[in-house]
Amino acid sequence: MSPLGALPRLSRAARRALAGCAVLAGLSGGALVVQAWALAAVVAGSGGLGVLAGAVVARALLVWATQVVAARAAAGAKEELRARLLDQALALGPEWTVPRGPALTVLATKGLDALDDYFTGYLPALVSAAVAPLGIGVVLAAVDWPSALVVGLTLPLVPLFAALVGLRTKDRVAEASATEQRVAHHLRELVAARPVLTAFRRVDAQAETIRRLSESQRRSTMGTLRVAFASALTLELVATLSVALVAVLIGLRLIGGDLSLAVGLFVLVLAPECYLPLRQAGAAHHASEAGMRAVREIAELPPPRVFGTSAPVGPLRVTGLRVRRRDGFAPDGVTFTARPGEVVHLDTPSASGKSTLFAAVLGFVAPSSGSILVGAHELSEVDIEAWRRRVAWVPQTPRFTGGTVREEVGDLAGLLNLTHVLDRPIAELSTGERQRVAVARALCRDADVLLLDEPTAHQDPANAARIHAAIAATGAAVVIASHRVAEAAAEPVPVRAVNTTNRESYQRVPLRTLVTPRLLVGAALGAAALLAGVALTATSAWLIAKAATQPPILLLGVAVVGVRAFGLARAGLRYAERLVTHDAAFRAASRRRVRLWRTEDYRRLTTDVDTVRDLTPRVVLPPLVATVVCVAAVAVQWAILPAAGLALAIAVAAAGLGAPAVALAVDRYATLALSAGRRRVADRVLALLDAAPDLIAFGTHVRHRAEVAAEDATLARQARRQALSAGAASALITLCLGVASVVALGLAGGVDPLLVPVLALVPLALAETLAPLPVAVRQVAPLRAALAERGPRPPEIQRSGEHRQNRGVALRGVDIRWPGAAAPTLRNVTLDVSPGTHLAVVGPSGAGKSTLVALMAGLLPAERGGVSLPRAAWVPQEPYLVATTLRENLRIADPHATDDQLRAALALAELPAWADRLDDDPTTASGGEAQRIALARALLADADLLLLDEPTAHLDEPTAARVLANLKGRTIVHVTHRPEEAAAADAVLDLTGARR
Repeated sequence: MSPLGALPRLSRAARRALAGCAVLAGLSGGALVVQAWALAAVVAGSGGLGVLAGAVVARALLVWATQVVAARAAAGAKEELRARLLDQALALGPEWTVPRGPALTVLATKGLDALDDYFTGYLPALVSAAVAPLGIGVVLAAVDWPSALVVGLTLPLVPLFAALVGLRTKDRVAEASATEQRVAHHLRELVAARPVLTAFRRVDAQAETIRRLSESQRRSTMGTLRVAFASALTLELVATLSVALVAVLIGLRLIGGDLSLAVGLFVLVLAPECYLPLRQAGAAHHASEAGMRAVREIAELPPPRVFGTSAPVGPLRVTGLRVRRRDGFAPDGVTFTARPGEVVHLDTPSASGKSTLFAAVLGFVAPSSGSILVGAHELSEVDIEAWRRRVAWVPQTPRFTGGTVREEVGDLAGLLNLTHVLDRPIAELSTGERQRVAVARALCRDADVLLLDEPTAHQDPANAARIHAAIAATGAAVVIASHRVAEAAAEPVPVRAVNTTNRESYQRVPLRTLVTPRLLVGAALGAAALLAGVALTATSAWLIAKAATQPPILLLGVAVVGVRAFGLARAGLRYAERLVTHDAAFRAASRRRVRLWRTEDYRRLTTDVDTVRDLTPRVVLPPLVATVVCVAAVAVQWAILPAAGLALAIAVAAAGLGAPAVALAVDRYATLALSAGRRRVADRVLALLDAAPDLIAFGTHVRHRAEVAAEDATLARQARRQALSAGAASALITLCLGVASVVALGLAGGVDPLLVPVLALVPLALAETLAPLPVAVRQVAPLRAALAERGPRPPEIQRSGEHRQNRGVALRGVDIRWPGAAAPTLRNVTLDVSPGTHLAVVGPSGAGKSTLVALMAGLLPAERGGVSLPRAAWVPQEPYLVATTLRENLRIADPHATDDQLRAALALAELPAWADRLDDDPTTASGGEAQRIALARALLADADLLLLDEPTAHLDEPTAARVLANLKGRTIVHVTHRPEEAAAADAVLDLTGARR
C-alpha cells in the first residue's frame, strides 16, 4: 500500500488536506529560499535586512496555515471514518459485531485518534518531501552545481534506507497492534469478571496477570520502536553527514576562491532543508502507522449480508431450521408456525439453540439449512428493516445504552411493576428488574411478532404472572423460549425506590509524580542531542566563514572533525533518548495499571492509562529539554555579543512562554473539552456496539447512531477550533526566532566576521527545541484528567471464618448500602445459618436478595451491625465468564486444580459434555450452560459456604433438580424464584418488605 494508504479513497477531508498542504509546501519553499538568500546577503555585507524580516514573517504565517489545514483535516477525516466504521459494523449485524466489540471500540476511538499524528506530522512532511527537495534542488543546481550534485547523490539514500527499515518494521507493527488489542480485550474481560474474582479472592492474583500483560505489551512495542527508531536514526545519519559533507566541500572551495561567502552561506542554509522533510516524514511515519493501520482495517471490512426488498406480509413459518454451532447443529431441525394470538412455546433442553433460532429469525444468523418464511417469501428475500419493525425481541441478557426506566418504557412501567424505579438509571437495577424493563420495551413496540427468550427466568411468581398476562393481552404471534410455565396471577409486593447520587470522588495527582529517574535520563539525552544539533549549526557556520578568509586548510581540521562528530552525536543521542523515554513511559504505565486494577473501570485501565503513558514524554520532557538547550544557546550568543544574547533570551522567553500561552488563550478550554468529548464519543461507541443486538432488533440503532454522530460532530468542531491555537503557537515560535536572527545580524556591526554567521544561525537552530512546548501545554489538562485517581475505597469485609473458626453465617442488625446509594438497600438484617443448612432466599425482584449475597460474597461491606462469615464461593446471576479457555475460567476458583478435578466439578454441575472441551472458549455456551460452568467453578473453591444466585434460572426442571440434588449436604444460601426449590430447602428467608 502507498504511503497514503486507503485514506484518499475513504476520506474527502484527506483529499482536501493533500491539495492544501501541497500549495502551502510550495509557498513555504519559496519563502525559505528568499530567507536564505537574504540572510546570506546580510552576513556577506550586501544588505537585505528588510527582505529577511519579510521572509521570516511570511514563513511564520505559512507554518500557521499548514498546521491549521492539517489539524482541521484530521478532525474531518476521523469523523468520516468513524461514521463509515460504525455504519458498516451495524450493517454486518450482531453476529459479526458482538464478538469484535472490544476491538471495534478500540479501532473507532484510539485507533482513529492516532490519525492526529498522521495529519499534523506525517502528511505535511510527506507532501513537503515531494515538493521541497525538488524545488530547492533546482535552486541549488542553478547557484552551485557541485553542492547540488552531492545533495542529488545522497538524497535518494534517505527514502531507500527508510523503505528497507520499513519492510522490517511492517511485521513488528502488526505484532504490536495485535498485542495491544489482545491486552485491551483481556483487560475488558477481567474488569467484567472482577466481581467473581473478588468473591474468589483472586483480585490480587490477577494483578500479576495484568503486570504480565502490560510487560508483554511493553516488550512487543519496544521491539517495534527499536526498529522504527532505527529508521529515524538512519535518516538522521544520512542527512546530517550529507550536510556536513556539503559544509566541508563549501569550505574547501571557499579556500580555493571558487565560491563567494554569500553563495556558501546560502547553500549551507538551504542544503539541510532538502533532507528535513524526508527526515520529518521518516520520524513521523512510525507515529502515523497506528492511524494508517486503522484506516486499512476500515477499508478491509467485509460487505454486509444482502437481503431482498419484498414486503414482509404474512405469518412466520420456520421449517427444518438448522444452524451450525461448534461441532453440530443448534437448533437442529426446528419447525413451527407463529400466528397472531397464538403462543409457540419452545421448551427444549438447555443448549439446544433457542437463542440462535431467534437470531436467525431476526436475520442476525444465516441458517445452514431449512427455511424461514415471512408469508410467501424467504427471509433473505424480504426487506429486513421492515421485518424487524414488525418484531419485538427480549433476549436472555438484555442490553441498554443508559438512561432511566422512564426513558425506556414510559407509560408501561405500571403494567410490569416498575413504577418504583421509573427515575433510576437502568444500570442500577437488579437483573429481574432489567428483565422486566426489556419486556416492557418490547411491548411498547406494538409488534406483530414477539420473540421472548426466557423472559421470566429471574422473576418472582407474581411478576412472572404479570409478564405472561401482558404478553397474552397483545394479540401478537408469540414465540417464547422458557423452562417455566406461567404461574397463577398474584399481586406483586411493591419495592420502595432507592435514589442514588454519584458520590465518587477523584483526587488530583501532581505531575511531578510522573518524573522518574529513567525519564530524567531520557531528558538529559534529549537535551544533549539538541545541543549537538546547535553545535553542528554553529560549527558549520564558523567553518564557512573561516574558509572564506582562505586560511591554510590545516586550520580547518578541528572544525571539520567537529562537524562530523556533532552530526553523529545528534543522531545517536536522539535514538537513545527515544528508546529511554518510551521505555520509561511504558514501565510507569504498567505500574499504574497494576495499582489501579482493584478500583478502576475498563476505560481508566486502558484509555486513561494509555493517555498518561503517551502524554508523559510529551508534557514532562519538552520543558526540561528546552530549558537546558536554550540556556546554552543564549550563553553562546552572549559570549559573542551580549546584545545578541539578550535579544535571543527575549525571543526564547517570548516563544517558550508566549507560544504556550497563545495556544491556551486562543481556546482556553478546547483541550479539556476535546478530551472530555473523546471520552463521551468512546462511551457512546462502546454502548452502541455492546447493545447492538437489542438496538438493531428494535430499529433504535439509527437513533443511537445519530446521537454518536452528533457527539462526533461536536468533537470535530472542537478539534477544528483547537487547530487555530496549534498553528498560531507554531507561527509565533518561527517568528520570534526569526526576529532574533534578524536582530542579531542588525547588531553585529563590530563583531568578528567569523562569528556573524553563528549569531545568525543559532537562533534558527532552536526551532526544533521550542516546537514541542505548545503541544505540551495543551496536553496538561487531559493528562491531569487521566491521571486523577479515586478517593479512598471502603475497607474490605472482614471474615471471621477465614481460618475456619466458624463455618456458619451470623448477621446481627446489619445494614447494607451500595456505593453511591442515598439509603441502605437492606436494613437491620439478622440471620443465622448453621453448617450444612440449605437456606432459600425469596422475595420480589429488587427486594435485595442479590445485595444480601453480595455482602456474603465479600463484594459489599456492612454499613452497620455485626457480621461473621465463613469462606464463601459465589455463583452469580450473570456467570462472568472470560474469553479464554474453560480450564482457565474454572481455575479462577482454584489455580492448582487438575484436569480430573475440573471434570469432576463439571459432572456435579451436570455438564459432562464439556469435560473434554477444557480448551474451548466457554463464552460461546448457552445461558444454561454458562450458569452451570459458574457452578462448577464455585464447587472447585475451598469454601464452607456456597452462594447461589438463581443458578437454575435458565435450566429446564429435570436438569435443575439434578443439579440441586448434587449439592446436598453443603451449607447453601440459595436465591430463587421457583417455589418448588424454596420448598425443598431446610429454611426460607423472605425479604418481602425488607427495604421498607
